[in-house]
Amino acid sequence: MLHREYGGNIQTKRKQPMSITRSKLVASELLLEAVKRHNIHLSLLVADTGLWVNPEFHNRLVRDTSSAAIYPDVRRARGQGEKRGQIVDGVRLDDNTYANGAMKRAAGLGKSAEGFEVCHIWPRTCYDARYHTAVANIVLLPRALAGLSDHDIEIQTALQYRAFELYGWYPEGRKPPVKPEFYPSKWREPQPDTINARTPHTVSASSRSVSEKRSPEKRLGLTVRIADWSRKPDLKVHKIIGLVAQAHDGISRDELVMQVANVTQSKNPYGAVASLLTDSGNAYGRVFEDCDGTIRIHPEVQEQVRALAWNAD
Repeated sequence: MLHREYGGNIQTKRKQPMSITRSKLVASELLLEAVKRHNIHLSLLVADTGLWVNPEFHNRLVRDTSSAAIYPDVRRARGQGEKRGQIVDGVRLDDNTYANGAMKRAAGLGKSAEGFEVCHIWPRTCYDARYHTAVANIVLLPRALAGLSDHDIEIQTALQYRAFELYGWYPEGRKPPVKPEFYPSKWREPQPDTINARTPHTVSASSRSVSEKRSPEKRLGLTVRIADWSRKPDLKVHKIIGLVAQAHDGISRDELVMQVANVTQSKNPYGAVASLLTDSGNAYGRVFEDCDGTIRIHPEVQEQVRALAWNAD
């Protein structure tokens, strides 16, 4: 504060505070600068701690469904008015829920993996339904490292080449990855292949048309199987049908998958549900229909299913 005297009067003039412009500090940038300065290779930590799905699961998935994605009709919402749960042109919009659940169950981990985050290996592929839930495009990284995977080119190139080593896979339209100049010599082994069941084509995000009629032979075969399943309450398929039969207004697909996992202890609950949505291949048969994410008993078999006893416990 400045004091000035004029003719015996003291006038006080307040000093204006100086404005200070502070440069923006971005934690990830500071960390990456320090990593380079000290010649630290974060890809070594990724190699030691990243969790991968067993290649055999990927091979079965592609063989059985002709798709690398567990949920081939799901992608991440882009923002710009898109929200999780919406269906746009037959594709369900996700945050990372489907990718996270698909990856952990395919790896046989369920809820046992704590502190890990799903990381997509190839940039922006999460917005493509072909790749959002492709296990060959996903790795589980410790949360402390996951945030750096989007910024560190060494991590990105190492993960892309490792995925190519394990699965022989890379996105359509991209060039095969080449081995980076620095590449960890030792990587954590993929998770054991604990899911022996066939993995069918899993998701139709849009409604199934009621007009899709099956052949008389297929309908007869399914009728016989449904009657047989109803007499065997210990079967997983019996309990899955029971969960839907008891939900008179239907049940959301996400909720059903979680309940199937809890009730049946299935290692592949999304696959088990999907197998009851199709007549193709070795699937159970189309007992359910998917109406914009709500699972209900298919109209063609509803009368038979409702007439039988089902136990979901």
